[in-house]
Amino acid sequence: MTDATPSPRDASRASLARKVLRGAAYLGIAQYATLGIGLIKTPILARLVRPEIHGAVALAVSWVSFLNIFRMELREVVISDPEGHPARLTTQYVIEVITTLVGVVLGVAAYQIVPGMASSQVWTAIFALLGVRVIFALTSTPLYILHRDVRQEIITRLTLLGAVLSLLASAALAWSGYPLTSLLVDAALPTVVLGVGAWLAVGWRPARAWDASVARDVWSFATTMWTGSIFSKISFEFDDWLVGKLRGTEALGFYSKAYTLAKMPMDVFAGVIGGIALSVYAQSYAAGQDVFNRVYRLTTWLLMRVVAWSSIVMLAAAEEIVLIMLGPNWRPVPLLVRVMFVYVLGRPLFQNNAQFLIASRHERRYRASQLIQAVALLVLGPPAVYFWGGVGASIAVSVMMLLGFGLSQWHVSRQVDVPLIRLYLLPLTLTALLTPVLYAMGGALGAGVFVSLLVKGALGTLLFGGITYLAERRTAHEVYDLVVDNLLRGGEEDQTA
Repeated sequence: MTDATPSPRDASRASLARKVLRGAAYLGIAQYATLGIGLIKTPILARLVRPEIHGAVALAVSWVSFLNIFRMELREVVISDPEGHPARLTTQYVIEVITTLVGVVLGVAAYQIVPGMASSQVWTAIFALLGVRVIFALTSTPLYILHRDVRQEIITRLTLLGAVLSLLASAALAWSGYPLTSLLVDAALPTVVLGVGAWLAVGWRPARAWDASVARDVWSFATTMWTGSIFSKISFEFDDWLVGKLRGTEALGFYSKAYTLAKMPMDVFAGVIGGIALSVYAQSYAAGQDVFNRVYRLTTWLLMRVVAWSSIVMLAAAEEIVLIMLGPNWRPVPLLVRVMFVYVLGRPLFQNNAQFLIASRHERRYRASQLIQAVALLVLGPPAVYFWGGVGASIAVSVMMLLGFGLSQWHVSRQVDVPLIRLYLLPLTLTALLTPVLYAMGGALGAGVFVSLLVKGALGTLLFGGITYLAERRTAHEVYDLVVDNLLRGGEEDQTA
């Protein structure tokens, strides 16, 4: 074999890198085009739909989550099996559909037995959202297959179509005087378009193949993930329920918007990394420990810096963002966002560790981290919300996230040899230093909200990016070269990952 001919192992690494990076490119298009659509839609709905209606839908989402307590959403079962065993796929599909239908039965029973547990608006939203969950379950396996195979170009087209239809329909309904319906359509259309489109694109059908040993493995995996999902429901939805029940739907409307903004570093700015990480980890795990170690190191390095940069801008310019996106009726939101700053930083990193543990089939260790979070919120949440409302809830979720991330990181550190100080110290230090400086600068400028946001965003980007590059030039070049070699140059076969 000549030096110019890559080994099968190197060729496999190059193929994986190209697939991942091209998938990330398509995912990035979807993420930021959706963000652009959201920047148009959110101000419209925030101004045409009163906060208490937003709160009613948020409360319904919380109720639906608990009604679906037996639902098993088994994306990880499909993605962690690159070979796509027919019996495994069919078993996953049957389990997911049946357990989703249980939630509908519980919803009907609750309405008959305790109709007073929610207002008529909330009940309407509950049943609409339960229907969306059923549609998602019926189309789940084809969508998971697209994620498993990193076929992001198809997912991107469907995501954009759903987002555009959602914008047009929800805005038209809100303008026509149907505020609740507009929010429900906004929640339903992206899911329906993505699910139905994935089914048509993949053409998958449940097989008659059955393997008892495979079914037992899927069931074991599913029950582990299900118990973890119960803890997750508590960790990420119990706070909404508490605020809504103890402080009312208006307070929940403010808190839910703050919670949404707090997830922007994960959902928007780091969404490309988070959206593809599970598939990347699953395929790199199959490629060997060396590849697995490097993928985790580079993925986490990039994720942490994207999250820190976006968090600095968001925390420093929370008032400007809220005034531009939501309007003057949402002034309590910036304080809530800043109080949950630990959650802002920790949520994407916790998700990254979770995907790593699931891909390496250490899902029970991930579940242990979820348990710690659930217990923390159950203990801290009720008194915090009772005495301090949304601010108390923000404090509780920050403490919860710190505990869960710490335990998950300890479990990950047992699997890979990666220096944590190099991953986390610099971006955390810059976050602590730059956020108050940029916040104070807004008051000193005395300019309008648009100018203030632009200045804070530009200066934060220049300072964070410049210091990071000077301090970590070698790793930055490593990431850059990987992208150029496997994405921008068309994928020459002599390049390796």
